[in-house]
Amino acid sequence: MTPIQACDEVVIPFSPELVWRVVSDFAAYPAWWPRKIRVRVLTFEPALIGTEFEISPPGAVPCCCRVAEVTAGQRIRMKYFGGIIEGEGKWRLEPAGTGTRVSYEMNVNARGWLIAIISRFVSLAGIHSRQMQVVFANLATRTAVIAATPLTETSTANHASISR
Repeated sequence: MTPIQACDEVVIPFSPELVWRVVSDFAAYPAWWPRKIRVRVLTFEPALIGTEFEISPPGAVPCCCRVAEVTAGQRIRMKYFGGIIEGEGKWRLEPAGTGTRVSYEMNVNARGWLIAIISRFVSLAGIHSRQMQVVFANLATRTAVIAATPLTETSTANHASISR
């Protein structure tokens, strides 16, 4: 097994409530994640826990994630399973001045002799971090769109009403 550990963060100039709306809306991930990193929702659970999706990074074998734990507005813990990657990932949100500090931590093990060889020459954590920078940029853009869109629903199963 080849360990891959990465922790990336960014400060986004929007409230934690707005950022949470985007991060916790798994059904919308395919719309805002980078096209190179294909995301496909396999199972959606209204309470989020149990939601499963497949992530297909460029040049890599797809992996599956399942939402294992949610602390509303603050944290989502996911389990990577199946395929060549097993372990966990965590989204964390916390206030940072007038914005939100968003972090994603990945702690997984990758199986296979090819991954073991590649990891001797290329930082797999570095590749993940570079991809996450694009995810973060898209997250900021998607949050800006949400912030500019009038709220028409007072609540949904996953998101409490937000006043702006």
